[in-house]
Amino acid sequence: MKTNPVKESNNGLRYFLLQTKTNWYLFVISLVLFLGLAYAYNTFATKQYLIYSTMLLQQHPNTPEASSQFSNGGVSSVLNVADNIKNEGDILRSRNLMKEVVQSMHLNLQYFTNSGLLAKEIYHEAPFYVQLVKSKVDSLKWRDYKINIVNDTTVKITSEDEGVDRTVSFGKSINLPQYEIKIIRRNGISFTSSEYSVRIFSEDDAINILLAGYDASFTDKATTNVMFTLYYPHPKKGEDILQSIMNRYLMDNIADKRKNIDSTIDFINKRIAVVATELNEIEKNYQDFRSSNDITDINEQSKVLVGNASEYANRYQQQQIQLSIINDLKNRLNDSSNKDVIPSSINIQNTSFAAGLAQYNNLLNEKEKRKLSYTEDNPVVQNLNQQIQVVRHNLLQSIDSYKKEMELSSAGLSSQNNAISGSIKKVPGKQRAMIDYARQQELKQQLYVYLLQKREETAMAKAADMPYSRIIDNAKSTKDPVKPIKQIIYVMSFFLGLIVPFGYVNSKHLFGSKISSEADIEKQTDVTIIGKIGHNSLSEKYLVDITSRSPVTESFRTLRTKLRNILDPDQSNVIMITSSVKGEGKTFMTCNLASTLAMSGKRVVMIEMDLRKPKLSGLLDIDYADRGFSNYVLDGLDINSIIKPTAFSHNCFIISSGPVVANASELLLTDKLGELIADLRKRFDYVLIDSSPVGLVSDALVIQKYVDMTIYVCRHNYTDKAQIDIINNIQINDKVDNLYLVINDVDFSKTGYTGYGYGMGYGN
Repeated sequence: MKTNPVKESNNGLRYFLLQTKTNWYLFVISLVLFLGLAYAYNTFATKQYLIYSTMLLQQHPNTPEASSQFSNGGVSSVLNVADNIKNEGDILRSRNLMKEVVQSMHLNLQYFTNSGLLAKEIYHEAPFYVQLVKSKVDSLKWRDYKINIVNDTTVKITSEDEGVDRTVSFGKSINLPQYEIKIIRRNGISFTSSEYSVRIFSEDDAINILLAGYDASFTDKATTNVMFTLYYPHPKKGEDILQSIMNRYLMDNIADKRKNIDSTIDFINKRIAVVATELNEIEKNYQDFRSSNDITDINEQSKVLVGNASEYANRYQQQQIQLSIINDLKNRLNDSSNKDVIPSSINIQNTSFAAGLAQYNNLLNEKEKRKLSYTEDNPVVQNLNQQIQVVRHNLLQSIDSYKKEMELSSAGLSSQNNAISGSIKKVPGKQRAMIDYARQQELKQQLYVYLLQKREETAMAKAADMPYSRIIDNAKSTKDPVKPIKQIIYVMSFFLGLIVPFGYVNSKHLFGSKISSEADIEKQTDVTIIGKIGHNSLSEKYLVDITSRSPVTESFRTLRTKLRNILDPDQSNVIMITSSVKGEGKTFMTCNLASTLAMSGKRVVMIEMDLRKPKLSGLLDIDYADRGFSNYVLDGLDINSIIKPTAFSHNCFIISSGPVVANASELLLTDKLGELIADLRKRFDYVLIDSSPVGLVSDALVIQKYVDMTIYVCRHNYTDKAQIDIINNIQINDKVDNLYLVINDVDFSKTGYTGYGYGMGYGN
């Protein structure tokens, strides 16, 4: 199937106006209906007030100073935990927060004056309240109860849903299917109506209702200010609800802070106990180490050890010097040839040795003096020599004795010196161990003091009892309801009143299977539409009144003009008229087109070529079986004998079909048809052929090669849209290029067709 784009021949506004004019009653009914519904909605719909407020969410402080932590009062500051403020928006919009508000304010209970459409919610002005004593089901169903005031102490409660109709006193338990309730009288509030109503529903339903009209969002990305909005039918109650949401959020923050602080204090106390135990253990080990190593003050003891080591080293060195002197002196005394005096300056710390040495030196001096007077053999000198020998011998014995004494003393000093040196070598290790103990002790002491300080800071933060966020603007309601917006409701209803009927009319056109406008044809084929024949509401079968100005007559006159513009007016033209199926008006078209052409002074002949079901002759009250085309082909009748005049014009003639035969298609295949048309071209200006429907038989395709124009008739609201494919097949497959369309039975008072608009008042 060849599909062609829709030709936008209609202006949108003009098309809409035509639709409105044609179906004006639908538009009026729709406008009245929708505007009435808008009025009813604005009148009876629950009025909604906008309640709004603002809160500042402050960043949790993150500073190590205790004063800053205390002044900010946040547990997060005590623990030095960074917080993302933006996440608080999810908490402010959470179900849990709303659930706390619903439970605290009993928002699953609503009170109204009157009931039904006239019900109006009341709040603190309600003269009573309902107390749910005991619930019998897990999930409460939505129930409305009428409360009629009997007197100051008695009320009547009714419910059609539960079949409840009771009269009870205030404060008395009422056993209902879902729960047990009490109606409590509020003191100081008088009855303003004799009829009230109470609505009881589940907390989940109350949460969903409130969340549907509630929002908490940051005013912009650069700040942490949160704007709260709530739509609620009662302004004061809405303010209390929104204020309760903010207060509950702050209270939850404080509760969370206390919980975290208590957990922190408990943790700190446990750590203090552990650190204290570890500190006691370190101090005990330090004490045992000092006791086992005889350490009081290691610095002073180290100084003493160093001093002792120096003293013993000096003494040992002195004794070694004494031993060296003694050894030299002994060697000198052992030399008998040595007659020299031993110097008395030799420092030998022995009194008896010093006396013997002095005696020895005196004897040597005396000998030297005597030798000046005496010889060596003189008895005086000999006596002195003997004395010298005796003194030398005594000195050597004294030296040996003193030497042994000195050697023993030196050995003792050396041992003591080695012991002191070993002690000195052990001092750095002990000192390092003591430093390790001191370091561990100091670390544990610092940690212990730090934990004590943090415990005090945390306790101070808990005592502060202040949230880190604060309310900037308390909840405030608008003065007038913001929903429903009456202007928008009326405007929307007005447009719906236009759109609905317009959509209804267009949907009928869109989903209909029959042709209802030019666009239906132009979407599927590019064959030119040359005429639109108006709807014939008269009882005549054909038009003969040349003075008539009816829509049908004017339509044919327009078609006649277009034919003259398309065809060559200087020669005879053969026009075949066909359609898809019967009933589309091709015979009606043939008859009236011939009449219209004849009225202009043209000689016209009609050929009834629908050989199977001829109807053209019947329209003109002529017997189709009397001397027709079949007689011309089969019986060899003369052309003049089959041409018959019509009663409505002396310029219009007809050749009927003749008797119906079984082989109608074969009659068209003979050369007689071509000869007939060629002869008629010489006699008449126009030859109109009323052919069989091309969608049923192929007769028209046989005739087509003899014609100058083929008019394909489609009927408004009769021809199926799918049959347009036949036109495309004829044009493409059968190579018919002189094909034109005419739409029959058009009501120009309807929309969907362009044209002059006959029948809409022109010329009448």
